[in-house]
Amino acid sequence: MNRARRGADANPEGCGLRASPTQSSVLGPQSCEAVLFDLDGTLIDSVELIVRAFERATRTHLGAAPSRAAIVATIGRPLAVVLEELAPGRGAALLATYRAYVRAHHDALVRPFPGAAETLRELRARGYRLGIVTAKSRPQAELAFRLCALEPLVDVTICAEDTARHKPEPDPLLKAAATLGVAPAGCLYVGDSTHDLRAARAAGMRSAAAPWGGGAVEDLAALAPDLWLGALGDVLLHCSPRGSR
Repeated sequence: MNRARRGADANPEGCGLRASPTQSSVLGPQSCEAVLFDLDGTLIDSVELIVRAFERATRTHLGAAPSRAAIVATIGRPLAVVLEELAPGRGAALLATYRAYVRAHHDALVRPFPGAAETLRELRARGYRLGIVTAKSRPQAELAFRLCALEPLVDVTICAEDTARHKPEPDPLLKAAATLGVAPAGCLYVGDSTHDLRAARAAGMRSAAAPWGGGAVEDLAALAPDLWLGALGDVLLHCSPRGSR
């Protein structure tokens, strides 16, 4: 199957697409106070685990699995909602099988993206407040927090249980900003899916596209994110130290 390019090669200009107009700008330290990150496909490389767990659950209970592209398109939304929409009345059984697969295979199939911890540490050293906003349930997210040692590096984590509405609605991002005591306009949200970019826009935050995750480059570029990153560490190019003038 042909898939959109990822990472440093996933430049929208290289795909014949218009790059974000501000992708080489620097966010002023007085205008940006906090950087929030999605988890799956942004800080951690977990797409393969998600796809395999989804396939196991749907083949077990429904006899067939959706296409890989259809599964990836659900990443960023709460899994319980996705599965219940897929098979009304059978979502709980699908979810139980999915989570059993994740528990058994998580550590073998998940790893942080290169530079994840280093980028978070450097942003903190530069004076930014940090958060992770994910649609995962907290028990599932904590598997990754433990494996990749990410939670001690941020100031807030928002999971599916923390808001009634979820991405692409702005509620989880607004909850993170409120917890940090930062106005939405002072936040940058980094994510790999269209759900992430739409949530950032709805929240009144700036957005940065992370094309190394699950989202198709064309779909991300169509939403005109404020920044286009080639790798996680590129966020440092746009976030100068908060003590600078």
